[in-house]
Amino acid sequence: MKVCLLNAPWEEQDKWGIRAGCRFPNLMPKGHNSYVPFPFLIAYTASYLESKGSQVLVIDGVAERCGAEVALHRIRDFKPDLVIAETAATSLRYDQRFLERVRSGVPGVKIALYGSHVTTLPHEGMDSPAVDFVIRGEPELTAHELILAAEDGQIYGSVDGLAWRDSAGKVVLNRPRAPMKEIEALPYPKREGMPLDRYNVPGFPSPVVFMYGSRGCPYKCTFCLWPQTIFGDKPYRAREPEKIVEEMAHVLETYPQTRSFFFDDDTFNLGRARVLRFADEMKRRGMKVPWGMNARADNWDREMLERLIETGLFTLRIGIESGDQAVLDKTKKDLNLEGARRMLEMSDGLGISNHVSFIIGLEGETWESVDRTVKYIKTLPVDSVQFSVAAPFPGTGLHKLAEDKGHLTTKDWTRYNGAHNAVMRTDAMSTDEVMRALRSARRRVYFSPRFVKRRLSFIRNWRDLAAISRKAMSLVVPRAGLKPARTHA
Repeated sequence: MKVCLLNAPWEEQDKWGIRAGCRFPNLMPKGHNSYVPFPFLIAYTASYLESKGSQVLVIDGVAERCGAEVALHRIRDFKPDLVIAETAATSLRYDQRFLERVRSGVPGVKIALYGSHVTTLPHEGMDSPAVDFVIRGEPELTAHELILAAEDGQIYGSVDGLAWRDSAGKVVLNRPRAPMKEIEALPYPKREGMPLDRYNVPGFPSPVVFMYGSRGCPYKCTFCLWPQTIFGDKPYRAREPEKIVEEMAHVLETYPQTRSFFFDDDTFNLGRARVLRFADEMKRRGMKVPWGMNARADNWDREMLERLIETGLFTLRIGIESGDQAVLDKTKKDLNLEGARRMLEMSDGLGISNHVSFIIGLEGETWESVDRTVKYIKTLPVDSVQFSVAAPFPGTGLHKLAEDKGHLTTKDWTRYNGAHNAVMRTDAMSTDEVMRALRSARRRVYFSPRFVKRRLSFIRNWRDLAAISRKAMSLVVPRAGLKPARTHA
């Protein structure tokens, strides 16, 4: 069967979107966003289906910036039997409109959607006549069984993890798929033919290759999207360290232009013995290449960091979320702020660049807690800080809590972007106040002398410089209609 795996180009007026592989799918002004994530589940599904005999075309229109007409032309030329497209809450309606054009341009094609939003709300994915199926959760095995059912004329009711329409047009939800236990059994994600030079993480030497060392997360953070939706609260599944290093060696041999690696796991640094085995295997192979990871701030000791630095570790990307311990505790993140500070001081002292992220507008947020967050950040030895606005995506604990308390102010999913719109209030703050607090926090941190000095030293290429310059201008020149921020000492 001919299958097209699709991350559709997402372009609206003067904005480009990022979707597949992004925890906060959103639209950003063209030329602004230097972060371009790798579409892991598309790439893994493509390689798995190829290993099972399917002919596969992958189109990452987001990374390629190829435009809708170019993508449609490529799909029509390929003449797929099945299109599998990733979607997200923020882009769902746009994606459905695009797929309606695919349907009209490719006679007889079947179309499936997957992603965090349609895993939780499959009926919303199938309320477009262009969509025949929704794949709920991890797509690889379900996609293959869907193909087998279609080729053999079987009923789709036997395919776990699938939503489909019966002969009467009624949407049928099959039973959930059991966790994929052996993720190591999957072939490496497809990279051949993909725009590897377009994927980017600010601060990483480019080209940077994205990798997974695990799937899922054992922690229960209420706001975190993927572990509660696509991975379906499944057990944390870690790859063997030796297999991870083997894949890195394969990448360096196959794509010698690679200059760095980014482990985009929800949390890479879980299991001390496992992490040290990773360092040992890198040393055994004589490998040292710049790399960084998403990490917890409380699963470290000095020996681990020193051993990893010897392999090329140069940066950590750590989610702290709030500088107010009471707000943080409500998220069930199970993180102590003072412990996180000590870890960041240790990593900074060893020469590692620290990138930290915070969320404004979580449950329990007040003007005072935002103030404590800003003051906390100013005490940290960090090279970059990312601020997001709380996005209570369907399927997360945060969404259920906000819905139960009446704090959701809209179900217009296009506004659930984690960047430009507050869609939930708190007991003490309206959505307008949350946005003003977000802007105030950004200004107070980004324009502080200590942060400016450190941030400039973190620039590694022209894209980093351009992104920083545009971000600074966006803070100096307020967006139309935005009220002045409330100020604090």
